[in-house]
Amino acid sequence: MPVHFAMLQLFDSAQGSLAEIELAHPDMPRGERRWLWIEPNWVTLLHPVNEGTPTLRVFDGAVLALDGQQGELRWHNGRRNALLADPDASLRPEFRRLVHQHLN
Repeated sequence: MPVHFAMLQLFDSAQGSLAEIELAHPDMPRGERRWLWIEPNWVTLLHPVNEGTPTLRVFDGAVLALDGQQGELRWHNGRRNALLADPDASLRPEFRRLVHQHLN
């Protein structure tokens, strides 16, 4: 049985999208959430290091800093992605396919 997901938050950049999703599958605990960085042909799972705050979240490979509808994903390797919140949380169809492949 495939894993489905609901989009909780979505941030877009020129290089990709950052998504917070909630998984839906009978074999999984209810409300399991994941953060994914999605680029063309690639999905990276970001593991939270701590609870963080509404404006700062620390992951194993990056730090997410938010300021209202804008933000920045700062990777440990020095790369930075400027982000803008997508109020509709509407993932591009090609990215939605990649996430489904990643989860299943």
